[in-house]
Amino acid sequence: MSPMQAVLVFAGIPLAIYAVVSLLVYAPGWVRSPKYRPGLTWFAEPVWFNAPPGAVDALRTATPGPDAGGTSARW
Repeated sequence: MSPMQAVLVFAGIPLAIYAVVSLLVYAPGWVRSPKYRPGLTWFAEPVWFNAPPGAVDALRTATPGPDAGGTSARW
């Protein structure tokens, strides 16, 4: 086996496999457009997973009192 054939076998084949796998991984991202574009506002409706029944309506109608807590840590 000549040195050139050895380089092709021991370096060329692994590089070719790496290139094919990389192409298969990155190709879907190149084809699709991004879902979120920086600079734009978020347009989707908020979703609360595993919320108790009626929680969203209760939050929409609730009015916080003067000692509501929150990030100010006043209870």
